[in-house]
Amino acid sequence: MSGRKGIAVLLAGVGTLSGLLYALNFRLAPLVDRLGLTAREGDPLGAYPFLYFTLFALYGVAGAAVLRKRSGPSCLGLIVGLAVLFRAALLLAPLVLSSDLYRYIWDGRVQRAGINPYLYPPSAPELSALRDEDVYPRINRPEAPTIYPPGAQMLFAAIATLFPDSVTGMKGIMILFDLGTMVLIIRLLKKKDIDPDRVLLYAWSPLVIFELAGSGHLEALMLPFVLLALLSSMDGKSFLAGTALGTATLIKLYPAALLPALVRRGDRVFPLVVAATILMGYLPYVTGAGGKVLGFLPGYFAAEEDFNVGLRDVLAFALGPFTASARPVAILLVTALLGGVALCLARPGQDGDVLWRGYLMVSAYLLLLPTSLHPWYVIWILPFLCLFPTWGWLYLTGAIALSYVKYLLEPEVLPLGIRLVEFVPLVALLALQAVRRRRAATDAARGMTPMAETSR
Repeated sequence: MSGRKGIAVLLAGVGTLSGLLYALNFRLAPLVDRLGLTAREGDPLGAYPFLYFTLFALYGVAGAAVLRKRSGPSCLGLIVGLAVLFRAALLLAPLVLSSDLYRYIWDGRVQRAGINPYLYPPSAPELSALRDEDVYPRINRPEAPTIYPPGAQMLFAAIATLFPDSVTGMKGIMILFDLGTMVLIIRLLKKKDIDPDRVLLYAWSPLVIFELAGSGHLEALMLPFVLLALLSSMDGKSFLAGTALGTATLIKLYPAALLPALVRRGDRVFPLVVAATILMGYLPYVTGAGGKVLGFLPGYFAAEEDFNVGLRDVLAFALGPFTASARPVAILLVTALLGGVALCLARPGQDGDVLWRGYLMVSAYLLLLPTSLHPWYVIWILPFLCLFPTWGWLYLTGAIALSYVKYLLEPEVLPLGIRLVEFVPLVALLALQAVRRRRAATDAARGMTPMAETSR
């Protein structure tokens, strides 16, 4: 059997088995209970670690096969076709991992009623007429105002107009946007003359499939705009790049971290368009809500909202004996570190590969800044991993699922051991790959190794 046929057969086999598991999804919970493999009997979430890590192992086999493939015809049709089937299998699956989608539907419903979504929390008496038996009881923190920015709110309103109060409709739109992300990743890979089959690292990732197709998280709507900003920046289209990055920031605020990586020396159009896009997005909501337009965002940075934090918690622990303000000081330190990375990437003479700078900025952001690191927050690095495979980040896209253990414990506290399993190998693998990359680049500069062998 030829190498190409061998890989195609392998991917077809792994994909078929994965598709079966996605189709069964949380219906496997009773079987997992009977086998004694569940983390909590009788709770579908208890079966998730077994389901997730089985699929992640299959994903690892497929990913390794694609990364080792050196040449030959593409398996892209097979990869994309199975990726679509994986997502379709979860379209009608119940919301087990997160209830965030109910808040999206609620915010859309509020806007359909002609009310600014930032004015009142769901529990406010002013919204009592909008409550029902299906959506309202499932909203997380109904006493808190919405946290989602104006770009997300506009999309919630649009989806609510097309599919009023529909979980399936909302998830279907998320899946369509996610498929758009795959198309844009393929464009990036082809533009960089990289095997487009590497889209598998995103398209078959259980993290992406469960969190976007299964739970319908907002990253599905945000990622296509991030990738459009990258593609436009590569083509020197500053206005389009600025509009795309501004739109991504209006959907989920953290894409603003990419600004230093995409800005070019002497280009004033890009940052001005980013700022103008964000301003125009906020304006309609500020007019009706004033300062309330920030919603729950200020509360999100409170200490009680901390979840699955890595380096910042290490710093806070180290500072604890010396100051009563260890957490604020640690936040300042990691913010300063991220600012230093941003300045290095934006300084004159750093007009190299936009994608590489973007990868470095996203990596620095995820390592340093998040107050909370929920699994879906990690997804936005996966498109970069299709271009620059990095064992540390690929490892985290698997290990991050362990953070759901918190919701299986009483009280709900994420054990320190889980965070060590997540972050210690991540940092070790990132450091090891960085050393190897630096050594390969040094050897290449001395003429000892062909540059083609220096892999990002």
